[in-house]
Amino acid sequence: MLNTKTKKALKEMEYIKIEEYGDLQYNDIQTITDILNNGGIVIFPTDSVYSLGCKMSNKKGIERIIKLTGKVEKKSNLSLFFSDMKSLSSYTQNYNNTIFRSVKNLVPGPYTFIFKASKQVTKSFENTKKEVGIRIPAHDLLRQIIAALDEPLISTSLNSGDLESLSNDPFELSKQYENDVDLIIDNGPSDGGVTTVLNCTNEDIELIRQGKGEI
Repeated sequence: MLNTKTKKALKEMEYIKIEEYGDLQYNDIQTITDILNNGGIVIFPTDSVYSLGCKMSNKKGIERIIKLTGKVEKKSNLSLFFSDMKSLSSYTQNYNNTIFRSVKNLVPGPYTFIFKASKQVTKSFENTKKEVGIRIPAHDLLRQIIAALDEPLISTSLNSGDLESLSNDPFELSKQYENDVDLIIDNGPSDGGVTTVLNCTNEDIELIRQGKGEI
C-alpha cells in the first residue's frame, strides 16, 4: 500500500516524511539521490538509530559530517552502507569463505562488520587503522536509496559518545540540524538500539559489542 507522506522545507533543508509501513515513491527517491549526487549530506533512518551520511566520494561532505559530530577524521568510526553484498569486495580486502558465509547469514540486519579497508576506501577518508565498518541494514527504504546510487553511503551514527544519548527522534533532529544538513528522511522515531559490532579482520569473527543483532 502506498504511504501518505508530506514534504516541507525547514529553511533550506529538505524534509521528507514517510509513514512507518509506507513505500518510497519514485519522486522521493529521485529527490534523495539528486541531493546526495550533488554533494549533499543527509540524516536517514536505519534499523538502529538515525545516521548522518553522504556518498563515499563526497570528500567535502565527509568533512562537514566530521565537523558536525565534533570528531577527528582519523579516529572517526565512519561506516559504509550497502544495499547488499554484491559490491562489498571492491571496498574491503580479501577475507575467507567462513567469514563470507557468516556475514551472508546475518545480513540484512543491525550489524556493523569491521573489515580491512581497500585502497579505494582509504583514499576517500583518513583512517589510521586502515579498517572500515560495513553495514547492510534491515531497512527496506534505506536499501532502496542505496541501490539507486552508484556507490555506498559513508555515515556515522548521531550521538554524543554516550549510548543513552543516541538521537532517535527525527523531529528533534530537524530542529537541531536544520541549518547544517541538506535533507532529513523522517521514518518515525527509532527504538534507540545500537548495532552488534563484529570484527572480521582476522581468520575468525570476534564480537566487539553486543547490540540488537543476535549472534
